[in-house]
Amino acid sequence: MAPGKEGNPGKVYFTHDEIQERPNKRFPAADPFTIHYHFRPARPANLCVTLDRDTGEVNVSAGTLGPLTWNPYTMCLHISRGSPHTYNNLYEGGECVVALPGRDIVRETWITALPLPRGISEAEVAGLTEFPSRHVKVPGIAECPVNFECVVEFKKDYYTHAIVFVRVLGASIDEKVLGMDREAVVRWYPTYEVDDVANEFGGSVERLGVMGEILECPRFPLAPKAGWYQSFDRWMTELKEEGFLTAENLATILALAREYNGLTPDPGNPRRSLLREIITALAKLIVNKKWTEIGSLLARY
Repeated sequence: MAPGKEGNPGKVYFTHDEIQERPNKRFPAADPFTIHYHFRPARPANLCVTLDRDTGEVNVSAGTLGPLTWNPYTMCLHISRGSPHTYNNLYEGGECVVALPGRDIVRETWITALPLPRGISEAEVAGLTEFPSRHVKVPGIAECPVNFECVVEFKKDYYTHAIVFVRVLGASIDEKVLGMDREAVVRWYPTYEVDDVANEFGGSVERLGVMGEILECPRFPLAPKAGWYQSFDRWMTELKEEGFLTAENLATILALAREYNGLTPDPGNPRRSLLREIITALAKLIVNKKWTEIGSLLARY
């Protein structure tokens, strides 16, 4: 049966409403959040530090974020519209600090999420230390190993949240982090919101987690020598230089790729469909290290 159809072996299908059910009627479990959170990926946690628009008082709120672009370095903050202080303090042209908490301040992180009155410093209540930033007026959080100093470039309400795009102006990092290997870093920070669990009062408690082992992606010859974001032509040329492709193979592949790219504006073109099939088959052979079969594939076309 075709992918995406009910009954595909090994797949269980849910509607949007079924995903939201707690507990899920189709798969009841002791934890009412079980099914719901299988569909929720881990989200990098952060502390968003802002200044009150009217009083200048410091506000800190726990939330999540996602990277947006690398150059310039921008991020998207996920701000609940149920967090009115942070929501109101983030406006286009405004400033904030995005601090990344580690596993050693999980308790303090959640204290900042408490529904405290406006003007009460969540950092002070949590026992966190403010320190001056260099590029914005908003302070950072000393206990967080990384603090990004940002300007707000875009804000838009989206269902239950606001999406807020921020551009990084500068950042600070704990000096000791610079000497740590990557595995040690990702076991410490950033923390991630991973799920909710029910408590004894019928409510829920959010849980944080950290990453551990780093799993590598393929290297040359299964990827360009310099890694991702290199050109297809450069990758193919490198394969020829290292003896994985013959000169004839390379010439054929580059010619096919040029023709395919030239037909990009015409997706319904039968020739383009054929070329797409060829290049897809070629890529499958390469990533499965079936070098001797490449010549046979190209000979068929």
